[in-house]
Amino acid sequence: MKFVVSAKTPDGPLSYQTASPEIALARGRTLAEMWQQDVTIQDINGRVYDLDAFDTCFVRSASADALPSA
Repeated sequence: MKFVVSAKTPDGPLSYQTASPEIALARGRTLAEMWQQDVTIQDINGRVYDLDAFDTCFVRSASADALPSA
């Protein structure tokens, strides 16, 4: 699945395309730390997420919902 990470910088908009949710979140967090600006991640369907919503929907949800093996 493809994701587009976008940030508004003092020099104008900046975007990166990534292939995994983990990479998209890491890139987004790095951009947020560097530029202290709004960072969003867009999925292949055009839905736009802020970093916290994206983390909940795509990254943490996979491990948080896993059932422990008995």
